Amino acid sequence: MYSLKSRLHRILKWIERYTKMDMVYLARGSFWSVAGQISASLIALTLSVAMARYVPKDIYGQYKYVLAIVSTLSAFSLSGIGTAVLQSVARGLDGALADGFKANLRWSFAIFIGAFALGGYYLIAGNFILGLGILIGGTVTPFLGSFNLYSPFLSGKKEFALQAWYADFVTNIVPAVALIAVALIAPQPLLLIAAYFIANLAATAYAYWRTARKLHHAAPEHDPHMLTYGKHLSLIGILGGIAGSIDQLLLFHFAGATDLAIYNFATGLVDQAKGPIKSLDAMMQVRFARRTDKDIRSGMLNKYAWLLGASVLAAAIYISYAPFIYRLLFPAYMLAVPYSQAYALSLVSFAFLPASSYLMSKKLVRAQYVNAALSSLFRIVVICIGVIGWGLWGLIIARIITRFEVSLLPYFLSRDPRFLPDENA
Repeated sequence: MYSLKSRLHRILKWIERYTKMDMVYLARGSFWSVAGQISASLIALTLSVAMARYVPKDIYGQYKYVLAIVSTLSAFSLSGIGTAVLQSVARGLDGALADGFKANLRWSFAIFIGAFALGGYYLIAGNFILGLGILIGGTVTPFLGSFNLYSPFLSGKKEFALQAWYADFVTNIVPAVALIAVALIAPQPLLLIAAYFIANLAATAYAYWRTARKLHHAAPEHDPHMLTYGKHLSLIGILGGIAGSIDQLLLFHFAGATDLAIYNFATGLVDQAKGPIKSLDAMMQVRFARRTDKDIRSGMLNKYAWLLGASVLAAAIYISYAPFIYRLLFPAYMLAVPYSQAYALSLVSFAFLPASSYLMSKKLVRAQYVNAALSSLFRIVVICIGVIGWGLWGLIIARIITRFEVSLLPYFLSRDPRFLPDENA
């Protein structure tokens, strides 16, 4: 008589005949990913409700503007080291964790310089909230980025349970509690900024320390090529980092803090999909890194088809229930509903995620350079046109367009013989 575990294993193996995917591996990783994402989503939802009810729109907009500035500055650091660490650890080179930590701190000088320059500018101009907020964020972010390397390390080790516990729960609940406390007691932008960065630093440092203590070997192997690959990815990511925050920066300047707050609530729920998508991407990268190119390609069409069906279904459900969700949770932001429903169409673009995972796992640097440069430039141009020409609606439409471009370009690059490994060229 088969146990429940054995029956589930047989069912997953049967499903593999149709999906052409390793369902046992995905189920094991996805279980913890789903559990972690549920907890992370509940925490984010609770925080969003508190922000919507207790923090005025203009204050929330200023808070998000400072986060966007610090995020933009981070693009000029060793932002790609996380992926490099994941790739090295997936091949058993556990020394990547400590090496990546040290390298990231060394290469974070641009964040310090940029933060002090911008922070000083706002202080001289008399805006102490933005000036001090940027200084706080610029000081904490280099350490935050280094400690955060525990997450790709755990993904590379296939420690999905620990990764979910720390990345989805611990490092979310601590900042959320701090921010909710500030929102209830003294909802001021500078206090929100300080609470966000300091609480994140404390939680992430704890997760890094626990990870290093539990999994780091006494004499780990090192990857001599990790830093070089991390530098390539970081250089590739500079334009992407700018493109990732330019929507917030432009909207704040052209429409104001209130519209920026509405925009964040319009996109926030849909962007929660980034969590499970990021986890799925990490699992595919780890899997692809150990498989031959021919083996990977044999199941690509099935992956695209199944992800397309899932993303279309998710978009349709969200669009149908969005008005009810906002009326229940964010009554002060009912104006965000039509923007959010339109933005949900961008979920369909995730169907082509395996192509991007393939480019990363096989370290196809030339293809990644082309992908990052074209996608980032396209996004910057389209978002600038959208915001300057049509404000918030222009930005939402621009984000939908760029989401599809960012997803489709890796698909075409992964099929271009000029960028493929020698065995496929």
